Amino acid sequence: MRSIIKSDYYHKIEKYFFLMIIGLNLIPILSSKFFPTLDGPAHLYNSQLIKTLLFEKNGLLNNFFIFNLEPVPNWTGHLVLATFSLFFPAFVAEKVLLLFYMIGLPLSFRALIKTVSTNNILFSYLIFPFTYSSIFFLGFYNFSIALVLVLFTLNFWIKNEQNITTIKNTLKLFSLIILIYFSHIFIFAILLFLIGIYTFIKFTLQLAENPNNIKQIFFDSVKKSGIILVSSIIPLFLFSYYVISRKPSGNYTFLSNDVLLNWIKNIRPIIALNSSEEVYTKKIFYLILSIFIIAVYNRINSIKINYALTFRDKLFSVVKQIFTISEFWLVSTIFILVLYFKLPDSDGNAGYVSVRLGLLFFLFLIIWLSTQKFPTWFGLFIVGIVLYLNFSRNEFYSNATKDLNHVALQCNEASKYILPYSVVLPLNFSDNWLHGHFSNYIGIDKPMVILENYECELNYFPIKWNDKSIPNLLLGNITRFDQLNCLKWRSNAKNTSTKIEYVFVLGNMDARMDSCNQKIKHIINENYNLIYHAESCKLFRAKKLIY
Repeated sequence: MRSIIKSDYYHKIEKYFFLMIIGLNLIPILSSKFFPTLDGPAHLYNSQLIKTLLFEKNGLLNNFFIFNLEPVPNWTGHLVLATFSLFFPAFVAEKVLLLFYMIGLPLSFRALIKTVSTNNILFSYLIFPFTYSSIFFLGFYNFSIALVLVLFTLNFWIKNEQNITTIKNTLKLFSLIILIYFSHIFIFAILLFLIGIYTFIKFTLQLAENPNNIKQIFFDSVKKSGIILVSSIIPLFLFSYYVISRKPSGNYTFLSNDVLLNWIKNIRPIIALNSSEEVYTKKIFYLILSIFIIAVYNRINSIKINYALTFRDKLFSVVKQIFTISEFWLVSTIFILVLYFKLPDSDGNAGYVSVRLGLLFFLFLIIWLSTQKFPTWFGLFIVGIVLYLNFSRNEFYSNATKDLNHVALQCNEASKYILPYSVVLPLNFSDNWLHGHFSNYIGIDKPMVILENYECELNYFPIKWNDKSIPNLLLGNITRFDQLNCLKWRSNAKNTSTKIEYVFVLGNMDARMDSCNQKIKHIINENYNLIYHAESCKLFRAKKLIY
């Protein structure tokens, strides 16, 4: 009785310790007003546009933007941001979304490990170095949300597969699958493959154990497959339409096997900012590799061979000992690894495929490792190393975030000098790749037209350019169709001419001395007045708004 109480006390303390680590892991996000990422400002700005287009009537915004009527993926993150921005400032709405991911990923990962391997719950701490991934710093919010949801859905399936045919569980599965589809189409496809693999492996194992009950086993598997089909029929239809309606660009980019192998060795999926992080990621790789080698050795060593059996029976006995339902995670890991080496990194439309697959590869590998037998002291040893490396790296992120936040605050401050429903042309002269969409910070709190909007250029986001109604926009007296090779903006020469009211400059415009940029600088000085000047950016307003 005393040992049971002691065990319960240990598990309770460990659970609270895990929650404390989640809280400490949030420091880089909570230490500043903004947690700048590459695409994050664009998602915030477009969420502001979604909110304005839905709830406010203004001809100017409708002249520039329209909703994408196709039910494309990438809606979930925007909808979360737009909803919370109805009640809170944009930076708070973004914090809610970031916290959902940063809290949801460890919890869903831990819940899954608890389901598949209760005894190795300490392996759940291995998720923390993977929270601040390169995908997260790229601002791929919808992919990040889908990552949390896919772990939760796999856990739900494994726990409820025996009762999945009930209406309640079918509706839950349907809700999760369609939510994943509208979060990210790539994760949706991976999920269906994984559930299919799990169902097939479970069917095979049951058949091997009960070969005389083939009819019932087959019937149960067909019912489960039918539930999967019913639960995913709507997103499958949307997925098919999405794929068929888009012609392949043919601009495939493949990474060499040497590069891909090096990415695994360095765990490139969690190198977020620069190569200096390799001092941490390489150690994490060798830790995981060591655990893998020990797991394989223990697995081989645990095989018991009855030499009295025939060769066929010996082989069958060994296979039964090696291949259990936990091997689903190893099969999934291998499946992801094959995709990692075979799929292009980009197809001309979507990119960063290899980094996404690399991240999934390590997550599934860790889950498989958690299903192997290890002593408790070994798990505690792993926890100590992982947490040390994770928080050492987080200190680096906290310092980097402070610098990025400083620039983001200056960009956001410029919005105070811009009238609502104005047209702004951003010019980016920054050398920092993470500043790519920082100009969008000026439009996260009030409605305006920012002429740098990469989402509107693509056809898989909620908002598109309304090319038919966009005015013929002028920078001074120059249209986008004049000889300015270094600068283009959205415009329609067939419509009424309208002057761009504001020019927002990020970085040092004087650093580029080529003839085109010198001409742009001259146009701005002739036609615009400087109304805001900060260390990182400037804002100009047109001298004459009416011709």
